[in-house]
Amino acid sequence: MKYTLKFLHPAEQLITVEIETHSPRENPRFFLPKWRPGRYELQNYAQYIADVSATDDQNQPLKVSKCETHVWEVEAPEGSLVRLTYHYYANQPDAGGSFFDADQIYVNGINLLMYLPELIDAPCSLRLELPADYELAMPLPCKDGHYLASDFHELVDSPFLAGPDLIHHRFEVAGIDTHLWFQGVCRPDLSRIQHDISAYTRAQIALFGDCPVNTYHYLIRMLPHSYRHGVEHQQCTLIVMGPGYALMQPEKYQSFLEICSHELFHTWNVKFLRPADMWPYRYEGENYSRLHYITEGVTTYYGDLMIWKAGLWTWEQWVEHINENLNYHYQKGGKDFVSLEAASFNSWTDGYNKPGTPNRKISFYTKGALVAMLMDAEIRRSTQDRHSLDDVLFDMYQHIAKAGRGYTAADFEACLARYSPLDWPAFFEQYIAGTASLEPLLEQLGEYVGLELCQLPFLSLAEARLGMRCTVENGRSTIEHLMPHCPALRAGMSLEDELVSINGLKISDNLDELLLMLEEEPQWEFHY
Repeated sequence: MKYTLKFLHPAEQLITVEIETHSPRENPRFFLPKWRPGRYELQNYAQYIADVSATDDQNQPLKVSKCETHVWEVEAPEGSLVRLTYHYYANQPDAGGSFFDADQIYVNGINLLMYLPELIDAPCSLRLELPADYELAMPLPCKDGHYLASDFHELVDSPFLAGPDLIHHRFEVAGIDTHLWFQGVCRPDLSRIQHDISAYTRAQIALFGDCPVNTYHYLIRMLPHSYRHGVEHQQCTLIVMGPGYALMQPEKYQSFLEICSHELFHTWNVKFLRPADMWPYRYEGENYSRLHYITEGVTTYYGDLMIWKAGLWTWEQWVEHINENLNYHYQKGGKDFVSLEAASFNSWTDGYNKPGTPNRKISFYTKGALVAMLMDAEIRRSTQDRHSLDDVLFDMYQHIAKAGRGYTAADFEACLARYSPLDWPAFFEQYIAGTASLEPLLEQLGEYVGLELCQLPFLSLAEARLGMRCTVENGRSTIEHLMPHCPALRAGMSLEDELVSINGLKISDNLDELLLMLEEEPQWEFHY
């Protein structure tokens, strides 16, 4: 299949897409992906498709009908040439979207490129009609003006940036041709970034034994405001961060290094070592998996661990990031109700930023990272440090990923059992399929490495005494979070209730002050 992208309408932010192919069947059906790898929830990319038309080899119009939300059928005989043309509205500025205006272009092909299911494994080519003064950051190889992909999977796994002001820095680390691309206003310290990326890259290669790619691109868009989002791809990552002017400030740079390490680790863990549920990817609907505590949780743990092992963070900095995961996990009311397996499976309906049912959600990133850390510690403790979770990942990459297949939960559990005599079925039942508290294992880990598990005081009296957090806007205090089984819930309060008064005293932004003043009162009477 041959694809062409034209960028003719920057004010309207419309990308023109042209597809040329020979029909593999009578009345071929073109599918637009319903989701993108790395974000396990349905997307509605079809809402941005407009002006779909088709012609034959004589440039005569062919009838096009939309037959499903993401499927278009062209009336054409089998074997005939079909040219499909449409527009895509590119105004999604995160790392998983596509964006186009008069100053810049970045494209995730998964958003806007249709495919024929019969030809999804066939070679593809992509031609770009860019403004003359634009430079291109693209991981695909180019031949005679066409960017070549082995199949549709590789094509849509190869995002690109284009613009007149790209910063490009190229270097080699451990045999990998590494490219840094920056788009937007920033002043990166390229020498320092090269040093640090080289350090954690070597640490990651040492873990897995080799790298499955010989070229890797960091495609980085810098925004003028605060932002952070990254998406993994086979030969690159697309990262959006901001503000660009603050990139090299200590806190922002630490965050930058963290996300870069995380996304590179995905090259092994999910792009090549992937659950069988998603091998290969199926774009026409949900790819259900209960294993995202491995794809994302293990990656979150190791992304940070590799930075520490590379000598780029102190022990205290690494522990600080562990504490961030602990705080996030324990502030989630769903930890007593939702297992890691359930959170993974349910990402398609209530994952990520969807509100869902209060106190019935957890993050398989943060809890997955904590459980990965505990698995690592349990292996080390039970084998007197002869083995670790590193050995498990090395084994699975060398013997499953390189065999060209996906892994199952049984594969993961069996591999763990090869390196540790721990009762892994019981561990999985309690901490992965179940909702048992992590605290006993965290306390054991603390004793093993010389740390102490402590519960921090609540940030407010409202949380400590009532189990609720409030927001204040225009002098009105509204409940935004209620902890499970908390006193406020038992008293009948609900989310989004406005608190009017306590014991006759008006509530605005002064709730904690009032609670402190009334602390000795035998009861509190709220009006809300």
